[in-house]
Amino acid sequence: MGVLQYKKTNWIWTLPVLLLLASCAVTSSAGNKMLRSNAFEKQMLQPGIVLLDVRTPEEYAAGHLPNAVLYDFNAGVFQQALPTLDSNKTYLLYCRSAKRSDKAASMMKAAGIKQVLQLKNGIQAWKGAIVQ
Repeated sequence: MGVLQYKKTNWIWTLPVLLLLASCAVTSSAGNKMLRSNAFEKQMLQPGIVLLDVRTPEEYAAGHLPNAVLYDFNAGVFQQALPTLDSNKTYLLYCRSAKRSDKAASMMKAAGIKQVLQLKNGIQAWKGAIVQ
């Protein structure tokens, strides 16, 4: 097999893999990384992850993701907690529709936290288990 033919064959298999990986992560209008439900759930299983719910206590009580810590964005709880967050950890954020989590992610990036991922379209797009 010639080098040119080998490269063409590799490209045929590489393109679908790249498309699959690209479909798992997207970027918000603010430039923050967002993951679809299945990719977000896989990230939740990684060691050392901190899962933050930035909804209200009422929304949290109605159902939240397992092991999520509540930091109410609207009440300023998240903003107060921001300086205490470890910039070396990886954070997963979610809210109802990803609007509050996108604002929170932007604030985290501005504070020097590099590993911040959000649930695309918020908990309303979640396909996994919910704790009540």
